[in-house]
Amino acid sequence: MTDSQYFFHQYLQVSRSFTKNLNEHLAAHGIFHSQWAIIHFLKRNGPATLSEIVHYLNVEKPTVTRTVSRLEERKLIAQIDSTDKRVKRIDLTKSGEEMYALCKEAVMYYEKKVLAGVTEDELKTALNVIQKMQKQLQQEDVDPT
Repeated sequence: MTDSQYFFHQYLQVSRSFTKNLNEHLAAHGIFHSQWAIIHFLKRNGPATLSEIVHYLNVEKPTVTRTVSRLEERKLIAQIDSTDKRVKRIDLTKSGEEMYALCKEAVMYYEKKVLAGVTEDELKTALNVIQKMQKQLQQEDVDPT
């Protein structure tokens, strides 16, 4: 196995493990990683359309629609009035804000555990590599050659 093959294999393994374990931490609050991602996005960016969330998460629209519906059922997010009735904008409710605060603590605790032993320089290097990969992937999405 080449270094690049091993890198991607390890990257996928870490991603799966991280998501699985994060789901276990979030379960105490009754949500999953996919729901947390939308709550986090709305907290950071404010009201958004489904398309904006789809673009940010890079997942299919039906997936986001199902997750948003579950969050709406739990009164964690709600549609907000828009001047353009064709556009569905959603935002966190007060309960959603409270859920964000609870989950943020759990997520930060878990992330700190995962990064134990990783230096600030190592983290910066890893982040730089991931950002370069993301840029390449975005170009690949536009130009499949």
